[in-house]
Order: sequence, then C-alpha cells, then structure tokens
Amino acid sequence: MKNLINLKDKDNKDFNKLGLKKNILQVLSRLNYKKPLDVQDIIVPLALKGKNVVFTSKTGSGKTLAYMLGYLGKINKKQSLQMIVLVPTRELCVQVGKEVKTVCDPLDINVGMLYGGRNVAGDYRTLMKKNQILVGTPGRLLLHVNEKKIRVGEVKYLVYDESDQMFDHGFYRSCAYLKQRVSKDAQIILSSATITEKVKDFINQEIVDYELLEIGYLIPKNILQEKIYCDKLEKNSILLNLFSKTKFKRAMIFCNTKLKSYNISEFFQTNGFNAKSLSSDLNQDERLKHLNLFKEGKIKLLVTTDVAARGIHIEDVDLVINYDVPTKNEFYIHRVGRTGRVDKNGYSLTLICPEDVKRFYRIEYLYDLEIVEIDKGDFED
Repeated sequence: MKNLINLKDKDNKDFNKLGLKKNILQVLSRLNYKKPLDVQDIIVPLALKGKNVVFTSKTGSGKTLAYMLGYLGKINKKQSLQMIVLVPTRELCVQVGKEVKTVCDPLDINVGMLYGGRNVAGDYRTLMKKNQILVGTPGRLLLHVNEKKIRVGEVKYLVYDESDQMFDHGFYRSCAYLKQRVSKDAQIILSSATITEKVKDFINQEIVDYELLEIGYLIPKNILQEKIYCDKLEKNSILLNLFSKTKFKRAMIFCNTKLKSYNISEFFQTNGFNAKSLSSDLNQDERLKHLNLFKEGKIKLLVTTDVAARGIHIEDVDLVINYDVPTKNEFYIHRVGRTGRVDKNGYSLTLICPEDVKRFYRIEYLYDLEIVEIDKGDFED
C-alpha cells in the first residue's frame, strides 16, 4: 500500500528505542553512533516489521546505516548470502561496502563488494568467501549470478540504493531481473534522491506493496542558494573573483561535458589554484586518486561532470558551483547536496546563460526552490 508521508524533525531519538538487538546496540556504541538521524529513526522500525520501503531523503542523511540496521538483526551468520545492496557506481560500491563492513565486522558478518572497472579475476577472493551480504553494481553482480558463481535464490533482503541514478545508467532491467531471481518473499528497501518516472514505473511494477516516504527537505535550509545571469565568456572571470575574495577549503565546480571539465581545471591551475578534473574518461585509479586528494584537502577545486554529483561522501565542501545548468532537473538537487552536509552551512552558485534561463526556471518551479539572484557586478574588479 502506498502511504505518502512528509516527515521532518523528530525529537527524542534514541537507538535503544528502535527495537535493535543488544549486540548491534553495543557495536553502535563502540563506533560512537550516539543518536539516530531522522532517516534511521523512521526507516529502521518499518524494516524490522518486514515492510517494503521506498523513500527519498537528502544526500548525506545516513540512509546506508538506516537500511543496514533495518536488516542486520535478521542476518544469520551461519548461512550464506542473504542480503544484496545494489548501487549505481563502483565508487559508491566501495564507499557503501566500507560503511557496511564497519558495522558488520564486529558481528562476524561477512560483506563482499563486486563492481566493474576491474578485471573479473579480481573478484575471486570475494566469491570464495562465505558472504552473508554483497554490495555490488548491477552489471558485475549479475555476471556472476548468470555464471552461477553466486546463488541468490535464498536472498531475503534486497536494497536498491540511489535507484534514480541506477536506472538513468541503464540498469532498470537488470534490477528487475535480480528481483525475480531472489526469494519470492524478499523484503525490499529502495532509496532515491528524487522519484523520477523510471523509479515510479519500477516501484509500481516490481514492488507494488510498499510504504512511500519523503523524509525532510530535498535541499536543506542550511544551504544558501544563489544565481547569476551572465554570458558564457564571463563565467571564468566571475568565479576567479569569487574564489579570490572568498575563504574556503574545498569547492566543487559542476559542468556538463568532459572537455569542459579539463579546460576549466586548466584555467584555474594557470591562475594559481590547486585544481583537478574528474570525469568518466579517467580510469578508476585516477578517479579515486583525485577524489582522495580532494577529501584530504590537497586539492582545493574539483571540476567535475555529474559523475561526482551522486553518492560520493565528501565532508566539508564549502562551495558548489553550477558552471552549467544541469541537463536533467534532478541533477541540480544532487549537485547542491554536496555542500551543507550533516546540517553544516553550505553555499551554491549557479551561472545562467541566456539560453539556459527557461531550463533553470523549470528547475526552480519543479522543486519550489528559494534561490537568491545576485548581480554579476558583485564579482567584478
């Protein structure tokens, strides 16, 4: 049954009130998890009751721990594979896998990761283990399912994480196929930053009976959103002046093409800023290297396509710049969600050329955004 709920802040949150087993509570205490975040406080009890759950929440809201805790007490460490978490990208697979392992390792529950971008032979160690939980990208995981290296018939817990991005990447059929291969009574949690048409189709055709929740605001109130109307040739100088006059540790600049990410990065390098580009043209090692350098503060500006707009956990991004208006409406939400995480103050600026005015207006209208217009003269010498 569909039950649309818009839930915001809840008081008196406590892991002890969620119905979790004692050994799980002990692990959370050792890991210094003090109080559940909103998404955990809401999702965990529903999962424990055996509900299928579809939910949206802002980036960095703590959803990985939410679906993990919802299923963890049901995992039998004497049995083999019981839970699968599907994610859209290899970066997110590694990130989610590490977070899940942090909680599961003290409980002697084995977690494996399977993702593309590496030689299939590299999966050998994962496949040889008796994993109770697998985190994987759809293509690589189903490769092993179809080759009968992974048996999924007894999987009782299935998570689709960042499903809107997963379906945008062409994994809709793979996700539906896996649903048919796992146990018929498998319990499902599906998270999505936004409910796109493809997500609607999937949940109505493949899940059917579910609780639908919108948790909090798509863009937190602690993020100041501003916009500047300008010409294409003015963008670099506007940003150069912004960065020269503003104190910040990390800034992300989003653009719509790989070539542009390289050119913008080179421009700022030439002007004395430690900048790197990030796009799907880079191999896996290069992408991880640039991301890690950015996380460590050794890169101040990360210029990227939407490959980094989703799922990647980066703390303390002070500024998000939309050098280009995104090609898809929901990408605006994903980009801006890189700043202002965990209730810290954040800032986003969108540069809007004449040809992008209508497209950006649609984004503002669709998500009912409060974006302050500022004069480009504020960033002129």
